[in-house]
Amino acid sequence: MMRELIEQRLQTLMLDGQPVFQHIESATNLDSVIKNNRIAADTAFVIPMTDRGAAEQLNTYQFQQPITTGVGVVIACRSINDRLGSDAIARMESLKVHVRRHLLGWEPSETYEALLFDQGRIVSFSNTAAFWLEQYRSRFTFRGQDHVS
Repeated sequence: MMRELIEQRLQTLMLDGQPVFQHIESATNLDSVIKNNRIAADTAFVIPMTDRGAAEQLNTYQFQQPITTGVGVVIACRSINDRLGSDAIARMESLKVHVRRHLLGWEPSETYEALLFDQGRIVSFSNTAAFWLEQYRSRFTFRGQDHVS
């Protein structure tokens, strides 16, 4: 669910009236993004990364547990005729600032708390593309079945 919400949010990211990303796609893992994609235009890939439960909480009638979910946004910048990658890196730096401004503090739904930034790092650079991974997290409370004591 979080993945879809972030994809929808990124689709609304505009710069000078144009979408920042030509393509926004889901991916199952980071390796598939890097190895299997020819980047024809700046693209964002959204990857579910982690779910981490906090200490259990049992209310009188219903089980509840806070869960922190992590999502990765891979920013892929095309790099053609850019021997050292300086153009791709400059564009990547700009894109990651736009993505952060658009996602940080945003509440994806009534279920999720505001999105927080975890970390960002370059994950691959080739003759044709540069890939930057941004990791975000949000928290929600899982509410289970009613329990009768």
